[in-house]
Amino acid sequence: MVSIFTNPVQAFYQLLADHTSIPIDQIQYIFLLSMGYPLGAIYRHGLAPSPANVTLRHIVSTSFGLLFGLICFGWVQMGVLFFVTGVCYVMLLVVPSNVIHVYTIVFAMASMSVAHMYRMMVDYGGWHLDFTGPLMLIVQKVTLTAFGLHDGVACQEAELNGDQNLIKFTEAPSLLEYWSYNYNFHTFLAGPTCTLKEYLNFVDGSNFKATTTQIGNRKSEEKSEVKPPVLYAMITAFLKSVLCLVIHLLLRTRYPIESILAESINNFIGLGFSGYDKEGKPVWNVCKNVYLLDAEFGTNSRAVIKGWNVTTSLWLRRVCYDRVPPSFVISPNMAVWLLSAMWHGFYPSYYLTFVCCGFITEAARKVN
Repeated sequence: MVSIFTNPVQAFYQLLADHTSIPIDQIQYIFLLSMGYPLGAIYRHGLAPSPANVTLRHIVSTSFGLLFGLICFGWVQMGVLFFVTGVCYVMLLVVPSNVIHVYTIVFAMASMSVAHMYRMMVDYGGWHLDFTGPLMLIVQKVTLTAFGLHDGVACQEAELNGDQNLIKFTEAPSLLEYWSYNYNFHTFLAGPTCTLKEYLNFVDGSNFKATTTQIGNRKSEEKSEVKPPVLYAMITAFLKSVLCLVIHLLLRTRYPIESILAESINNFIGLGFSGYDKEGKPVWNVCKNVYLLDAEFGTNSRAVIKGWNVTTSLWLRRVCYDRVPPSFVISPNMAVWLLSAMWHGFYPSYYLTFVCCGFITEAARKVN
């Protein structure tokens, strides 16, 4: 990793690495990810959501996200990410809306494939953190954006399902909005991925406004600002990440740590809030990426699959499963697993695992 930190900080990283056996690059990654807490406090309270603060919130969030990227990956690797997002944004502006989703997913997945092949050539089987992690997240974001614009402009409401109608939009985002969505400091390094519409609603505070809310027998039609308690949601996710850290030190399981830590940070900032349920309880599921008990102790394959990498599963459903026509050469289920394997990389074990998961899922459906 390329770092602009001073020697004392590097010495601190080395001290932690010596006592935990965790590589320095991963320690730095977790350290920068954890910086989302103090930055989130400033962002949430010093730059509270309001029409007057929208542009400044975009600029601040993007600036720190880019800084984190430069610290972790350096200019060259960040240049690859700039190229991918830049080309995808130009396509949003110039490619017809009826085919923008096809062009974008083909280009994004091709770029992702080249990056995976490059990594396999220079670090086959390695665990070093590089730009391919954030690129995988950017691929999700740029494709969701393209599909949302396609649905909003080129499709009629009756042609879309309920989820597609909720996330569609009719105008391309501004360049600042697009970069903020892709490079904000609280989702750039470890996600999780949300839709462009969810992110913009968070920036301007719309996700904290309720229009028609059913709470018990009381129904309110007034548009009012709500302030859900963020501390409980943040602490709950944070304690889960601490538990995962302990498990990691004992069993060397990495991924749940960053997923749940990222969830905690985004809940703290407010992006994770999605509204209230019918009983009036706040719901924090926009950034929910792991259901830990289901993923680790699920009693069947369906429960385990649904509990792991939730936002990626939702992305696969939105860009693949719901789009594959019945007459396609393979089933929507198998298409999802093949796209997931390609998104992860080109190690043979990926394809063996995901194709087997596809057959297991198909068999489970037929049995049920």
